[in-house]
Amino acid sequence: MNIINRDRLLYEKKFDVAMRDCDMFRRLKPSALLTMFQDCSEDLTEHWGVGLDRMLDSGLIWVVARASCQVKELPRHGQPVAFRGWAGRSRMGIYPYQYHIEDEAGRELITGSSLWTLADCQTHSMMGRNVPRLELPSPEGPDAALPKMPYIPSPKDFETVRRRVLYSETDINGHLTNAKYMDWVCDLAPQEFHKAHPITGLRIDYRAECRPGEDIPLDWAMDDTRLLCRSEGRFAAAVFF
Repeated sequence: MNIINRDRLLYEKKFDVAMRDCDMFRRLKPSALLTMFQDCSEDLTEHWGVGLDRMLDSGLIWVVARASCQVKELPRHGQPVAFRGWAGRSRMGIYPYQYHIEDEAGRELITGSSLWTLADCQTHSMMGRNVPRLELPSPEGPDAALPKMPYIPSPKDFETVRRRVLYSETDINGHLTNAKYMDWVCDLAPQEFHKAHPITGLRIDYRAECRPGEDIPLDWAMDDTRLLCRSEGRFAAAVFF
């Protein structure tokens, strides 16, 4: 990782796409992409001295509220890529990050963004009196603006299935890992559909945590261009093809 310029801190990483991050068609999985976004944001907060352990010691946790990306081309297994990420301007306790993935020739493959907040470690509430407003570095420039994430429509003529939160799907905060939500959504489409329809984008809103042992209802519908999924009060997601 390289941190460049105190006023515009930049996370950079070059790597070959690993087998563990690919699906059966050798393409980068959407959940692996969200994990990369999270790793970038965590590394930057560590650099600023407000990382996971420091926040836990203060009775706080970092929580992702939204994530979005646009995909021109999914990287494939073994492909060399460059990942860049940086923070935008924080506003009223919302901390935005933006991400780019390029190939060896510098061609843009994926652009993405996410919004993070701090929450009370005990109540997981973002509105408690003990939740501070941090002054993180505020880079200047158009790329640092708060990203726009359009509303996710509710699925119509939907089916409902239930999914149980398993121990192996949880994280250090004791709830479903944010990337696992996207595995749940992608699992709704048949394998053969995925083979012929690589994703072109995704959006997800996280509204309330899903805890181990809970059975979560998923209302979903899809066509050739998108898959919509919503669990009332928990999350909403859209995957585009």
